[in-house]
Amino acid sequence: MRSTFLAVAAAGLIQMALPGSVHAQQWQVIKDKSAILWTAKWNTSPVSGGFKDFTSEISFDPEAPEDAVIRVEVDSGSIYLNGQDARSTLVNSNWFFIEEYPKAVFVSEQITHLENGRYEARGSLTIRGHEQPVTLPFKLTIEGDVAQVVGSITLDRNSFSLGQKGDVAKAVAANVNVSVEVTAKRLGD
Repeated sequence: MRSTFLAVAAAGLIQMALPGSVHAQQWQVIKDKSAILWTAKWNTSPVSGGFKDFTSEISFDPEAPEDAVIRVEVDSGSIYLNGQDARSTLVNSNWFFIEEYPKAVFVSEQITHLENGRYEARGSLTIRGHEQPVTLPFKLTIEGDVAQVVGSITLDRNSFSLGQKGDVAKAVAANVNVSVEVTAKRLGD
């Protein structure tokens, strides 16, 4: 459950890392080739899942990453847990509380080129009304009009008040790994 939240946050960060700024190219995520995934530990055993629905606005120029503008909204209600029917638990008031907070949102503040196609996306991630600064390291590859981003981040579910009540608070580890695999197409001018 907590891992799912983190996955959404990670996906948002990776999408923000894709090319695009006000004067740069706009990019559109190819949904059937992209994923926001999460992995957490439940009583020391790994559990994983992801988010089925997310939208993004990406403006990025690899020659001027500091001008990038990225915004990713994840439909918190689209969370899933592989091999289990836990959606009703993950969307309830102890976890994502989708009735009150239907979206998790990532907004970039700075994209930095490190070296050899590696970048960092710094920004804010808001889940359940709790905004936290995050930094997502990622690898960007562009071939023609297609960009691929692969990155991951570890989030502390407690920072977003996920799963704070009952036995689950002890059974699910605080750290959730969120990975993002995004393929995007450059839009025409």
